[in-house]
Amino acid sequence: MPNVLTEANLRKELSAIYSGDVLKRSKVLRRANIDSFLEINREGLKYDLLEHRILLYKTLCGEKIHIQLPGKESSESRKKPMKKDFRPKLECSDGRFMPDASFELIWQTLYEKGVERKYVLDIVAAMFFRVGYMYEYPQTTENYKCDAIRIDGRINDIIPQSDVLLTWYFLDLDNAVWESLNDRVGKMKISEGLEVSFEAFIKFVDLLVQNEDCKYFCKKVLDAEKKDYSLKNGRTATCDANLVMLDYLSGRITFSSLVNRFQRSRGVPSFKKSDYPKVTNEIIEYRK
Repeated sequence: MPNVLTEANLRKELSAIYSGDVLKRSKVLRRANIDSFLEINREGLKYDLLEHRILLYKTLCGEKIHIQLPGKESSESRKKPMKKDFRPKLECSDGRFMPDASFELIWQTLYEKGVERKYVLDIVAAMFFRVGYMYEYPQTTENYKCDAIRIDGRINDIIPQSDVLLTWYFLDLDNAVWESLNDRVGKMKISEGLEVSFEAFIKFVDLLVQNEDCKYFCKKVLDAEKKDYSLKNGRTATCDANLVMLDYLSGRITFSSLVNRFQRSRGVPSFKKSDYPKVTNEIIEYRK
């Protein structure tokens, strides 16, 4: 039988405190992960021809979350190729792969959940907070399974490679917490006939925003040589934008306010840190 926590105990397990120290700590962890992911060997790889798929997460429901590199923004046909681009790949328990996801798909999935189970949006928001600040992420050094993907209009060959050694900070919760999240939040509808566990969804988001961090770092520091770049863009900002969406779905802000905030910010609206307790129904505490 699954070990499902009571709602009160689940909220307690997810509780967190935002403070200036949390922000400082998150930047240290984010920079460490950026360095580690940028160091992954990409020699000889080319988007849509020869790619590597590295398995980083597994779920209790049997799903697997990989990163596949290089990503489409590395294509030499682009005006400014992002050579270090990658994308997460979610493999369902039956072996099917979820389509490459955009933030539009993430928002649609959150919308579907808001319609189905509005009462769980505070828990979902608490997880986006944790992902945004890499809150209580432990560090690990492990060898991860890697396959070469040879592509010619479609996938022709999958060729096992040597494992990839990676040191990184990752999303880790006790199995009882994941079981309880999967039970309470329920399946996340990706498209007609394709649903995944909440654990798979949030781990997919974690790797999606990891790529955002890497891309902005390359753009701001490696390309533009802005040595004072303070990680303003990327993981935390993206998760905050999703909190704005959850704020709307929970009924706290109007549709016009939602659209205005996205329009004024060119797609990445900020979220008031003092409002973390409100969008999470006090799961997250705010301290100046």
